[in-house]
Amino acid sequence: MKQILLFILVLAGPGVHAQESISEEVRKYVEYERGNYLLQNLVILDGAGNSGQEDVDIWIEGEIIKQIGKDLPVPLNATVLDLSGKSATPGFVMLHEHMFYPKSSPDPAYGLDQMSYSFPLLYLAGGVTMMRTAGSIMPQADVNLKKWINQGKIAGPKIDVTSPHMDREGLPIVELFTFDDAEEARNQVDFYADLGTTSIKVYNFISREDLKAIVDAAHARNMKVTGHLCSVTYREAADIGIDNIEHGFGSCPDFLTDKIPDQCDPFMQSALIQVDPESAQVKDLINHLIQKKVALTTTINVWDPYTGREVVPGGGIKALSPLAKENVYQRWNSKQGKDSVDYLIFNKLKILDKKFHDAGGLLVAGTDPTYDGRIVPGYANMRLLEILVEMGFTIPQAVKICTLNGAKYLELDQSIGTIESGKLADLIIMSKDITKDVSAIRSEKIVFKNGIGYNSEKLFKAAESFVGIR
Repeated sequence: MKQILLFILVLAGPGVHAQESISEEVRKYVEYERGNYLLQNLVILDGAGNSGQEDVDIWIEGEIIKQIGKDLPVPLNATVLDLSGKSATPGFVMLHEHMFYPKSSPDPAYGLDQMSYSFPLLYLAGGVTMMRTAGSIMPQADVNLKKWINQGKIAGPKIDVTSPHMDREGLPIVELFTFDDAEEARNQVDFYADLGTTSIKVYNFISREDLKAIVDAAHARNMKVTGHLCSVTYREAADIGIDNIEHGFGSCPDFLTDKIPDQCDPFMQSALIQVDPESAQVKDLINHLIQKKVALTTTINVWDPYTGREVVPGGGIKALSPLAKENVYQRWNSKQGKDSVDYLIFNKLKILDKKFHDAGGLLVAGTDPTYDGRIVPGYANMRLLEILVEMGFTIPQAVKICTLNGAKYLELDQSIGTIESGKLADLIIMSKDITKDVSAIRSEKIVFKNGIGYNSEKLFKAAESFVGIR
């Protein structure tokens, strides 16, 4: 009965089932088509937070991990791959991703472009096998991307498609649609649900009344709500019933003194910088979020400082179009030695986000490829794993945050998130040992998704110079 239930979950889960076939376009990136494989002599981190295991064999049949163990007998008709010296983790499950990028011209501060070609390739290349878009500018395109990826027409990760950023008027970004009252917000939830989105994102300028209307409407459609908050505090949002909050504590207005209800305060980050991580205020807020079962998405890589750091964290400068590259270099050069505020926020979030995790909160992860164009999918996901280790997490803990925790939030942990018999064969196979050095995530990779092994380097190569164009 357990196996029958698991089979049903694998088929029914949103966006996790395997495609029937793959197109010739997708086949260009495939190293191992779906089949019967015995992967031998791997070092694995199972995604559950356990220490690394050496000399492990993984038997994949079709899209499923059939068995894991040492010195497994060779199954009938299986292809044997000796992977001595290589390591494996589950595929990443990332919960704050996008399919858009800041415009390169005429003014990158006030516009976004859809990246339906390059971003799916880059995410998969970086080891992301499941992602939530956490806000869209072209929801119909994201819904189609999810469908076409599932059908094997194009290469990319499985997708939980989020609505556009639901907000009142406030930001001068033409791609962001707004509403005028709570009733209109409620109707927008139904519209986006009917369109095919599977989660909802709220934004800076909503009121508490708006949020309650959105949460009630979304939960009625069996959809979860996440938010980049400002006008509504984390505590208020938790009491209303929000499921997830974005950017860790990076968008937290709760530390403001004399916060005006339902108004976004520009001094929010100043209050964040000044707050004492050991204060009763911080501990009480963390405990309240955990009590209300609110997950927190860390996007700490957004604040990765500039001075002495990579221009594109994770090493993805070659992915940028010439104009995008020029803009990113210009911003990076202008910030050298002038990013003290970034350092202050970065270092504070390293402490606060980890405190939430260590207190028992569900910390999930994402990269948020927006802002100044430095955050590039795939490369940023690899870099985020490194930053989690910088924060003080062990490598097994960091992997768990990027895999099982995300799967738990999406309620897909029965089928993805760990290397486990009976689960989908979503794996990152690295040419170096990640248990010894987290930077092994940057080594050459084969990324298995639903039992198909993709060549990471070919995916990265196909997206070169296209970020900022398409």
